[in-house]
Amino acid sequence: MSNAKETARFKEINKAFLSPHSKIVLIASHRGIHHEFPENSMAAFKKAIELGIDIIEIDVRHTQDDSLVIMHDATVDRMTNGKGRVDEFTFSALRKLRLTFNGQVTEEKIPTLEEVLTLAKGKILVDLDIKTNCLPRVMQLVQQTQTENTCFFFLSKDFHDKMLKEKNPELRTLVRTRSEADVDALFSVTKTEAVHIDEKHNIEAVTNKIRNNGARVWINALGEVDKKAAAGDLEAYGELIKNGANMIQTDYPALLLKYLKSKGLYYN
Repeated sequence: MSNAKETARFKEINKAFLSPHSKIVLIASHRGIHHEFPENSMAAFKKAIELGIDIIEIDVRHTQDDSLVIMHDATVDRMTNGKGRVDEFTFSALRKLRLTFNGQVTEEKIPTLEEVLTLAKGKILVDLDIKTNCLPRVMQLVQQTQTENTCFFFLSKDFHDKMLKEKNPELRTLVRTRSEADVDALFSVTKTEAVHIDEKHNIEAVTNKIRNNGARVWINALGEVDKKAAAGDLEAYGELIKNGANMIQTDYPALLLKYLKSKGLYYN
């Protein structure tokens, strides 16, 4: 679904996302730009758009009254000035809380999924890490906001992917695999736009198979690779993508951007 309000940058990102053999490596910003703003906050997402990052990763949960909100943990304890489980708060009670950053309370509220989709629409791709059993409601909201080409669903099973695409073929997905056998099984069951691999099956045979099946190859830099890059060793990213992975989720999108540009692996 195309939208006249799409930015030129979004069109470029979207074209690359749907071109698994493109030389461009896409950057996914884990929970937004969370070194400058509270993770999973509107400010962190706005900054990612401002920086021209390709994808924001967000964590979707539901409240007691079934509102869809963005919070990584099952509780609000770590990231807000409140305590308790997200799904035990009503939406209005949850919105009274404020997100914290480096231990300080900010003015940022917990965003709703609708707010993030509306912000991102036609500007940046959104990876929906769904930590709720309300998947049909998430699908409904994506259709309602007409953001089918702005977001993709992170799924842990190939049959979930099949179910999703049968319900609405316009919905995009990223499917989690843990082995080469998982990759084979996935493509015997369904199609997807992207496949999440791990270090242990980050080999050319696997990445070639994924790309030849029309999907991009997602791998995480979170943890050791990001630590090395933050300490000055940007070549750590090179080790991650040398076998053909072409979507990287990182806590340091600006560092990855710098590395990819230096290697001619980003947009001209």
